Amino acid sequence: MRFVLWITGLFALAVLLGLASTLNNGYAILFFPPYRMEVSFNLMIVGVLVLIAVAYGILRLIGVAANMPTEVRAFQRQKKLKAARHALREAGIAFFEGRFQKAEREAARAIDDEYAPENRALALLIAARSAGMMQNFDKRDAYLARLDTVPERLQLARHMVDAELRLEAKDLLGALAAIERARAVAPNLTNALRLELKVRMLQKQPDAVLALTEKLLKADALEPEQARRYRMAAYCQQLEGLPSGEAIRNWWRRIPEVERQNPDLVRPTVERLEDLGDFDQAAQLIGAALVSDDTTLPELALGLARLAEHVSGEKRLALLREAEAWLQVRPRDHLLLFALGRLAAEEHLWGKAQSYLEASLSLEPTLMAHAALARLYEAIGKPEEAEHHYQRSLALALERGA
Repeated sequence: MRFVLWITGLFALAVLLGLASTLNNGYAILFFPPYRMEVSFNLMIVGVLVLIAVAYGILRLIGVAANMPTEVRAFQRQKKLKAARHALREAGIAFFEGRFQKAEREAARAIDDEYAPENRALALLIAARSAGMMQNFDKRDAYLARLDTVPERLQLARHMVDAELRLEAKDLLGALAAIERARAVAPNLTNALRLELKVRMLQKQPDAVLALTEKLLKADALEPEQARRYRMAAYCQQLEGLPSGEAIRNWWRRIPEVERQNPDLVRPTVERLEDLGDFDQAAQLIGAALVSDDTTLPELALGLARLAEHVSGEKRLALLREAEAWLQVRPRDHLLLFALGRLAAEEHLWGKAQSYLEASLSLEPTLMAHAALARLYEAIGKPEEAEHHYQRSLALALERGA
């Protein structure tokens, strides 16, 4: 529709100009001494228009020629920029493909010809990350140093990459310094807190690990199961530094009740108490854990059997009194029955020991239960029964060895 209107307008203008030229009979005199020229006024108007058009064309050509060097430079720069952007895309793809040598090479090509600070910073980060993955620390540090020139708003990414690279290189102090710089820019950045958590774990700073775990858990930045694993690791690190059974008792009381039921914490605590010679406290922790029906607890029952000959007589009797509560929760636990048999035998409660050990054998025949029964029968003067159980234990050993 617009094209039709333009054509109609042009034809109307041509008609109007034709009519105007027939109505205009004037002429113009051009005087160039000693010459004089008379021309139609209409012709003079056309000539002036043509002269203006030619002058404009000449000036336009002069302007284009004068601006040619600038245009060439702009074209070359645009060409380089296009190549730099292409190299940056290739670097990103290569990095996520795991082709770090190509990623570093393409990113280095993009750095010098890129003028946008965001893209330049991205190229430097990819190059630094790739160099770090290739263990080329000199190049990594050089790229990171060049990031000092990028705007302040882009420094957070630089500090985070710096922290990750130094953590991977086991430079814990350098990683922690980079994390502190990142947190100065963004105090509540959860990824920075995660990195700090890993650093504090490697530095064996359990108090800091526990504080960071709770902070991340409240921010929904850590799964509950992950948080529990970090807590267990921190508690175990704390346990290593405790010098006495009394210190362990005080420390154990500060731990939340739900964590004290975790076998992954009970086991190392019991082993540490055994190393320190506090056998009664170790047996008490096992007894508290045996109230649970957690299927991972049989190992603790074996630990109780191992402690039977070391705990005091008073503690053995207290444990045997608690046995009924344990058996209600774990009625078919042959290892718990074996441990109770060992405790009773150490107290010379031969009838109780015999019933526990025979109940253990009825559920699961084991070498240790047969051996314990054999020693019990020797102690009460029944050598034939003792020999029978020694033979049974030998037969089981040969059968399992085969």
